[in-house]
Amino acid sequence: MRTFTTAILLAILLTATTAFAAPKSNDAANSKNELYAAIERIVEFPEKGIDYAKSGYVTTTFKVDENGSITVQKVKGDRTLKNHVKSQIENISIKDANLYGKYYEIKIYFDFTEKF
Repeated sequence: MRTFTTAILLAILLTATTAFAAPKSNDAANSKNELYAAIERIVEFPEKGIDYAKSGYVTTTFKVDENGSITVQKVKGDRTLKNHVKSQIENISIKDANLYGKYYEIKIYFDFTEKF
């Protein structure tokens, strides 16, 4: 059971009204809150973080391309978590064409102390 605290801040750099995401894991979202929940389900606490008892955060800027695929542009934060989060975020595909061609920023916090 995943018990990490995820604080997600999705700042839309370009205006978008409705979010519909269909992650490759068959999760779906048709509102901002459902998008946050879908991202929480997909992004798991990395094993390296558990091994080193590391808590931390990453801020990721990504673009949704014209096919609905996510391409991570920039990742800032804890080095142990950066590559893990990048690969997890890129597993989400967006179905709402209104979101294509736009940039988004998301901040995810992993709290190791709540893991155990």
